[in-house]
Amino acid sequence: MEISVIGASGKIGSQLSFLLAREKYIRNINLVAREKSLNMLEGIKMDIYDALAASGRDAEIKIHSDTEIENLCNSDMIIVTSGAKRNGNMSRLDLAKTNAKIIKNYSREIAKHCDTKIFMVSNPVDVMTYKALMESGYDKSKVFGLGTHLDSMRFKVAIAKFFDVHIDDVRARIVGEHGDSMVPLISSAAIGGIPVRRLPSYEDFPYYDILNSIKTHGKRINGLKNGSEYGPASAIVNIVKCMANNDRRLLTLSTFLEDEIEGIEGNACVGVPVKVGRKGIEEVIPIKMEDWEYQSFKKSVDVLRDYCKSVADI
Repeated sequence: MEISVIGASGKIGSQLSFLLAREKYIRNINLVAREKSLNMLEGIKMDIYDALAASGRDAEIKIHSDTEIENLCNSDMIIVTSGAKRNGNMSRLDLAKTNAKIIKNYSREIAKHCDTKIFMVSNPVDVMTYKALMESGYDKSKVFGLGTHLDSMRFKVAIAKFFDVHIDDVRARIVGEHGDSMVPLISSAAIGGIPVRRLPSYEDFPYYDILNSIKTHGKRINGLKNGSEYGPASAIVNIVKCMANNDRRLLTLSTFLEDEIEGIEGNACVGVPVKVGRKGIEEVIPIKMEDWEYQSFKKSVDVLRDYCKSVADI
């Protein structure tokens, strides 16, 4: 499998490139960045090769400028992690408009030269996934974003810690925006197949405290260590592996929602449960929600639709 990482000189991109190089199903990796960051990519490449040698692994790693997208045409997937970061004076919409210009150029160039899948990580991820889909003209099965997959993992950790159980026994997900309007689905959360709401200690479960903690999780990491990298990179590898192995798992990714969920007007990229396989997004899974969860999800979709409209003509 050949993977290209646009933005490989950044925190997430470099860590992701390292983790992907360790995967047995990965044979070729393209590290892509702006011209001024090519020296850094050379250093990252050398460092990864040292790590591979220590673990008895090998992979073909190549370096490309982001003006050479035509060199990525053999990629099974192009992962986009580049873009501006939100500073203290920048609103979420400001960030969306800034990064939409970057994603527009990349998406058009990718579509011009390649027949591949686009995996969007750049924030705001739902809006950037929408922009990549519109500008590339690809089928929606081939353009998707990290969405609330990482948020869902954080929700799993919170449940495991509260009930003092192994995290592998926990099944939980968050839908909607990767942002303030996200919706943790407590109605479908379970431990070892048992709904958490049937457990004796559930009455003390601090749902809203956990929700607020997940919403601010990335911001707190950014304040403590200037950005997260291990969590997002590991979450991305989890998804890539699922597609490489055609696992057809149900993951919560950002995908273009149409009318798959009854009563919800889509026309936006939203974090929803999807079946993931070798070809990308095989199917949106319209799971049942409690009425209050459904109404919160509907509001989240409305928020994202407005954001998507705001970058449509950029």
